[in-house]
Amino acid sequence: MEEIKIAQLDQQQLERINELEKNIGVTLVAYDSSTMPSQGGAFESNNSTLSNH
Repeated sequence: MEEIKIAQLDQQQLERINELEKNIGVTLVAYDSSTMPSQGGAFESNNSTLSNH
């Protein structure tokens, strides 16, 4: 099983994540896309963002 790492965010990115969490009422987790599986899976990469389908 591949290890998936949590992304290292700068202060501005962290503030944006916190704002989104508050607005939509969920907890968000940012993963380092360089550690994501490259084949198939439930995640889709789009301009360095991830969506779970």
